[in-house]
Amino acid sequence: MPLIAMNREMGSLGKDVARGLSQALGLKVHHHEIIDHLANRARVRKSHVISFLEGTQGILERLTVDNLKLRILTADEIMSASEANEGAILRGWGATSLLKDVPHAVRVCVSASRRERVKRMMKRLDMEDQNAAERIVDQNDEAAQAVMRRHFHIDVRDINEYDVGFNTDRMTADQCVEKIMQMVRSPQFEETEQSRGKLRDVAIMHHVRAALRTHQATAHCYVKTAVLYGRVTLEGVVDDSEQRNACADIAGRIKGVMDVDNRLRTADMPARRGGSI
Repeated sequence: MPLIAMNREMGSLGKDVARGLSQALGLKVHHHEIIDHLANRARVRKSHVISFLEGTQGILERLTVDNLKLRILTADEIMSASEANEGAILRGWGATSLLKDVPHAVRVCVSASRRERVKRMMKRLDMEDQNAAERIVDQNDEAAQAVMRRHFHIDVRDINEYDVGFNTDRMTADQCVEKIMQMVRSPQFEETEQSRGKLRDVAIMHHVRAALRTHQATAHCYVKTAVLYGRVTLEGVVDDSEQRNACADIAGRIKGVMDVDNRLRTADMPARRGGSI
């Protein structure tokens, strides 16, 4: 199943590239759909989710919205889309970072010069004021960079974060689609049992984190989660043995989990105590 994660700059033709890939591969583009799911799961307004994802939160929203919960649920939604049997194109929301360890995932950045992007936005928005268009582009860039730094600790303009980058000053959207198609079909990005296993482990890790964060008994636990071959390891310090057992029980219910190595400690437990359950 082809798996493509894409970051793009405003006015870079990234939407056109995603649309072209969708038509060529018969895959669904995941972008706006995630907003409704997040709002329902986090029990917040849709506008709060949008401002969180786009980096435009005001002071009041930052104080009243559980951003950690939103970040964890965003990752969970992206990984759920990534596991779709038919494949997927994931546009934005940190997908390129979340899938960096999945061998068959193609991570793409679509960019263009500021001058060209401003020109395109003026045409798209039917604007005559170049200064206003420049402010729109610059504000969008700043917000996108801030979100990725804050939530994923990466620089969105660092080409090392991607498998390939395209400058649409020099390439058309169709040419970008053709190049990405070549990568998807190349042996380097072939889906194998090993790469599927890695995707499962990454997905399970984020599913466990989301389950712990949304369950009343464990919502305020800060648990470090790792997964290897379906085996979940939980580490950290929790309030009491009841909370410790609850974390392991919730993790064990996640689809695909083979075993839980519960290394969580309570304040009165020795650092190395814990075991498989």
